Amino acid sequence: QVYRLGGIAKLVELLRSQNQNVQRAAAGALRNLVFKNPTNKIETRRQNGIRECVSLLRRTGNTEIQKQLTGLLWNLSSTDELKEELIQEALPVLTDCVIIPFSGWSDGSCNRTREIIDPEVFFNATGCLRNLSSADMGRQTMRNYPGLIDSVMTYTQNCVASSRPDDKSVENCICILHNLSYRLDAEVPNKYTQLNHMARSVYMDKTLTGCFNSRSGKMENDEYGVPLPEEDFKPKGPSWLYHSDAIRTYLSLMDQSKKDATLEACAGALQNLTASRGLMSNAMSQLIGLKEKGLPRIARLLQSNSSEVVRSGASLLSNMSRHPVLHKTMAHQVLPDVSRLLSFQSGNTSSYGEIMTSACYTLRNLIMSNPHLGKSYLSSNLLNNVVSLCRSGSCPKAAEAARLLLTDLWSNRELQSVLKQQGFDKNMMGSLAGTTFRTLSSRF
Repeated sequence: QVYRLGGIAKLVELLRSQNQNVQRAAAGALRNLVFKNPTNKIETRRQNGIRECVSLLRRTGNTEIQKQLTGLLWNLSSTDELKEELIQEALPVLTDCVIIPFSGWSDGSCNRTREIIDPEVFFNATGCLRNLSSADMGRQTMRNYPGLIDSVMTYTQNCVASSRPDDKSVENCICILHNLSYRLDAEVPNKYTQLNHMARSVYMDKTLTGCFNSRSGKMENDEYGVPLPEEDFKPKGPSWLYHSDAIRTYLSLMDQSKKDATLEACAGALQNLTASRGLMSNAMSQLIGLKEKGLPRIARLLQSNSSEVVRSGASLLSNMSRHPVLHKTMAHQVLPDVSRLLSFQSGNTSSYGEIMTSACYTLRNLIMSNPHLGKSYLSSNLLNNVVSLCRSGSCPKAAEAARLLLTDLWSNRELQSVLKQQGFDKNMMGSLAGTTFRTLSSRF
């Protein structure tokens, strides 16, 4: 009704009032009107509401007005149509006037003190940036905005150091860092970019001179432990996102936090860092699994009651299991948990297919690297579930992964004997695996 009567335009106009009570009431009314109401959000933008809101936030020192304005921006930021304008208009004021001064980070040029900003204002601001960081344009712009990543990371690390892992703004901060880590190796030039180019050059030189044998049909960076490049002593901006201090922060939160969204975001950030096929994935996996000894903490995620937490943990382990340098350590530390996942997981969650796909690939990589150790985990429950996955029409990716797992298990003489003890024979394997799935092994 307010929308139909033209009230949104009048409320936007009242943001320019000289009376602080009127400013606060108008901002609060707009905040309520746009809550879960896309029509009112678009109308607020059409009436120049974003610009007026940002203008008032930049000049006001009134905490109550700041709360309403940042809450309004947070509500607006959940609509994709508004994200581009919010990134252009709201990101600078939220970062400069809220995020940086409250976070405790300083590069020596910030004049505002932390006490000026109320924790709820910071919470709202990080909530808005959490939404904006999920947009492609927002991700790129936010990575490059001076002081933003530094401040979000500093605040998170301060909370971890002071045993406040579930401070309500930590979840927003970790989700921002998770989003900004997406496609990092492809979108942000870094030291691994240069190493990848060097490795490709060496590969091409050797291929041209015939030094590679017939098995080396592609560049096998993942077969070797990649020496970790020397890190920046004081990381800045995007370099924070793949720094060992950040990885330690994620792993510490995975130890301390009780919030599923925080755990999922921590695992998701590490999943992003290990997702590529290049040297960065190899190095990040070594850093997480070997140097920082993070595998037990990741494995515990597989026991969560939250399917999204399990999904993120399983995907991260699948990424890491592609690197032979980690196989021995992973086999001892995560095979029991991954095996339990495949033995007992029920298919009643939206993430079931993804979880099973990741578990099959992890199990395949680790068991095939150490068949003698792996065969003790091939219980009848696990194998029956893998067979069910093969026959599943509702989870085609999981079915594909399960077929590849069974085919590779059967191809190993030591493991084949275990399958035969469980009632498998050549005809059964042929019907389950088919003839097309052997060619998939080069893809994973």
